[in-house]
Amino acid sequence: MVILLVATRNAHKMQEIRAILGNRFQYLTFDNFPGAPETTEDADTFAGNATKKAVKLADWLAQQKAEHGRRNAELYVLADDSGLEVDALNGVPGVHSARFAAIGERTPRTFCAHCAPVPDGQPPHPSLSPSGGERVPEGRERGRFMGSGNGRSARGAGNAPDLANNAKLLHLLKNVPLEKRTARFRCVLALTAVLPEARRGSSPVCYADELELQTELFDGVCEGHIGFAPQGQGGFGYDPLFVPDGYQQSFAELGEEVKNKLSHRAKALAGLRARLVNR
Repeated sequence: MVILLVATRNAHKMQEIRAILGNRFQYLTFDNFPGAPETTEDADTFAGNATKKAVKLADWLAQQKAEHGRRNAELYVLADDSGLEVDALNGVPGVHSARFAAIGERTPRTFCAHCAPVPDGQPPHPSLSPSGGERVPEGRERGRFMGSGNGRSARGAGNAPDLANNAKLLHLLKNVPLEKRTARFRCVLALTAVLPEARRGSSPVCYADELELQTELFDGVCEGHIGFAPQGQGGFGYDPLFVPDGYQQSFAELGEEVKNKLSHRAKALAGLRARLVNR
């Protein structure tokens, strides 16, 4: 049996993961491990944040004395980082999507060529600068994406309410025409096997490096555009504003069944499911 410890406290996200992966796997969350460590998401890429979370939690689990299910079960940590990339804002909010409204004390007046220049030649506010991270190719990939982060990560900011994030995004795009409101949701999943405690040896650093090296990444992207006002009552996050290509309705209007076939997370989870089923 495969047991997935999903590194999230987001009930909506957990529901989406269960719906897409199905009942073939057993699921655990932070609710099952109240002492699990928190991870500061200070990497510059989605892949970096997802890998950091998965490796830290897998390392912690290996040190625990309690049983995590059947003795012959395969235990994995599944972590993700995802967000919205808006082309007119040079990829913002990107890795800051969940805390978009909580970072920065002022709003820049422009991000794109068709807007008026910032007064006095000042650059855009650093809290809204593009993530600048390299893209992870479609499918899955092994590699080292931890990253140490820098000032662009706004590591001191907590998550902001969805309504506040959406309001800030609409404010920044208020003068942007429809044809330039292109955007995409991006998701990167990190899957890390929990290795036996005996493998830790005398060097926890080497053990953590081994966890990182054997972490697998699964990437998914959903292209679309940002609407001019929230539409629909379903979904969460930026769903009321995001209209996927080929549709007139927002994610919040399309419903879970349609969204779970189109979304960035659905595409990443499809690769993950194939990997686990065919292991």
